[in-house]
Amino acid sequence: MGCANIARRSLIPAFAAHASFEVAAIASRAAAKAAALAADYGCRACSYDELVAADDIDLVYCPLPTGLHYEWVGRLLKAGKHVLCEKSLACRRTEVEDLVAVARAQHVLLMESFQFRFHAQNLYVKELLAAQAVGPLRQVVVRFGIPPFPEGVANIRYSADLGGGALLDNGAYTLKCATYLLGHDVQVLAALCGGHDPALGNVELTGAIMMSAGGVPVQTAYGFDHFYQNSYEIWGKDGKISTTRAFTAREDFAAPVILETKAGRVEKTFRDDHFARLLDHVATTVASGDFESEYGECLVQARLLESTREKCHAGL
Repeated sequence: MGCANIARRSLIPAFAAHASFEVAAIASRAAAKAAALAADYGCRACSYDELVAADDIDLVYCPLPTGLHYEWVGRLLKAGKHVLCEKSLACRRTEVEDLVAVARAQHVLLMESFQFRFHAQNLYVKELLAAQAVGPLRQVVVRFGIPPFPEGVANIRYSADLGGGALLDNGAYTLKCATYLLGHDVQVLAALCGGHDPALGNVELTGAIMMSAGGVPVQTAYGFDHFYQNSYEIWGKDGKISTTRAFTAREDFAAPVILETKAGRVEKTFRDDHFARLLDHVATTVASGDFESEYGECLVQARLLESTREKCHAGL
C-alpha cells in the first residue's frame, strides 16, 4: 500500500524474492505509478480501497507516511489482513492502542518494520550481552542522525500533518534500540527537541533522550540536521561493545561489531540481508498464529514515544 522509496528499493524486492510470499498487488493514489511498479513484478495495480477490499490478499506492507497509518492500517486490520507497517506505527499512543485492539480482535499480525532487529550484527551483540561479555552494564549510548533531505520542504518528513519530524522517524529507531538491547523495562527520564524551522514545516529536526533501563543510563540523540551516523555503544564494568552502522547495513556492507576488554580488541564483521530476515520472522509469526509479542512491541514503543514527547513539551 504505497510506492514509497523504501518499498521500491527494499521491501517489494524482498517480498518478491522470499519463498513464503507472492507479490499479488501494488496500490497507489496515482494509478500510473502503481501500474508501472506492478508491471515490474507481474502483479496487478489497484487503489488503496481496492487493496482493502481484495479477498485474495493475506498481508499488506504499508509504507505510507505516519500520519496516514491510523486510517489505512485500521481499515486493513478490520478487513482481516495482517499488516507490516513502516515505523512509526501511528502519531499518538492512543492510536497505536486502538490498532492493537483491532488486530487482537481480528486475530491478525500487526508489526512495525524495524528490520535492524534481525540483522546478524545486532543478534551477535545480544549474544554478547547474554554472556555478560562486558560485565555489569554502566551506560548505553545510541545515535541516529542524517543530513537535511535535499528536496527540502517537499519531503514528507517535514510535514507535521503527515506525521513528520525527527522523533517519529529516526528518533523512533533510538528508542527501539534501547528496548531491543535492554528489554521493555525502559523509562524516559528527560528529553529535548528543537531545530524547528518554518521553512521546513516547523517540525522538530533534532532531539535527545535520557532513559533508564533497570538503573542503566541510556542516552540517545537523533535528527535531520546532522553529520550522518547510526550507531550504539554499550559500556560495561569490564569492557565496551560498539557498532558503526547499526540500523541501515545493506546486505553488501560489512557491518562491524567491536568488543574491547582487558583481553584486547576483537572486531567481527557481518554481512546480512536484514529485510530478508525480517520477512523470515513475519512468515514464521503468521504461521504460528501467536501475535502477542509483536503487539507488545508496538505498545511499548508507543509508550516511549509519548513519554518523550511529554518530556519535550515540559521543557525537561
